[in-house]
Amino acid sequence: MVDEEKNWNITILSMVHDLHKTAEKKMAALESWLSPMFSTLPHLPQNARQTISSIAPWFALIFGVIGLLGIVSTGAIASILSFSFFGNGLMQLSWTISILAAIFAAVFQILAYQPLTKKQKKGWNYLFYGTVLTAVAALVELIFGYGSGAAQTIIGSFIGLWLLFEIRSSYH
Repeated sequence: MVDEEKNWNITILSMVHDLHKTAEKKMAALESWLSPMFSTLPHLPQNARQTISSIAPWFALIFGVIGLLGIVSTGAIASILSFSFFGNGLMQLSWTISILAAIFAAVFQILAYQPLTKKQKKGWNYLFYGTVLTAVAALVELIFGYGSGAAQTIIGSFIGLWLLFEIRSSYH
């Protein structure tokens, strides 16, 4: 029985590792695809980029914590559960994707704090992942017609990506 559980745990860890590596490759490909697009946009002065990269860890930490607290305080997780009993299919799916994206984005922001303070690219990647997740969730809301603020979120995500690509060279 113990060997069976050990094999099961190894199988699950292997699957998670493979999923993680696949996601990293896809996000790296997306970053490579987006980089030339953002390089053609107007650039901030070097001192503005340095200022943004120096305060980025604190903004990531503060907004990550605020995001998680906001999700918990609004009862968003409980509302996902209630939709499983009372909601219609598309609205439930749209809302669930939005809440899960918000949770992951907030966690990515919190995870980004430490590497950003050390100017590690890993921190920048976490912010990139969270921003992309937020934009994708907003697109899903827009497609399903349930996102009253989805267009603003997409615009905000675009601005966030622009700022991220402005400071990307600060992280190694």
